[in-house]
This record gives sequence, structure tokens and C-alpha cells, in this order.
Amino acid sequence: KINPRTRAVLAGMGIYQDGIAKQQVNGEDVTAHIYEYTTQMTLEIKKGIVQVKKGNTPVQILFCLKEKNQKKINSHRWFFQAR
Repeated sequence: KINPRTRAVLAGMGIYQDGIAKQQVNGEDVTAHIYEYTTQMTLEIKKGIVQVKKGNTPVQILFCLKEKNQKKINSHRWFFQAR
């Protein structure tokens, strides 16, 4: 249910792996999928253009993909209440 272009970018960054997510665990529907990836990168800004380059600054990326879209406000509430 994720936009194919978004999925491609996340996969290219190493955050998302296709085929890993399960629809059910122990007979219960999955509410969300959480992906974690740690990398090292540096941001470089030249003439107003931001470039991401390999570097020595560790960055941990967390990506949460919900199974059901409940609009923006509910999504924020849902995420911060860990539901």
C-alpha cells in the first residue's frame, strides 16, 4: 500500500526491504511495520542544494508503515501513543 516511488527511495537507502513484512503474526493482524537502519552519512550544502554523501556521522533511521490510513491527525496520535 506504499507509493512505489517512495518504496524505491527507502529501499535504495537501505531502510525498506520488500517481502519482509507479514500480514499476520500468531494469528493476529499486524497494525504496523517498523524498519530500522543505521548508516553513516554527511550532508553537504552547496549553492542551496543538499547532497547526501558517505561520511562518518552515524544516523539511525526509523520508518513506521501503518497498515491502515486514518488521516494525518489520527496518524500522529496513533504513533505517539504507540498503538
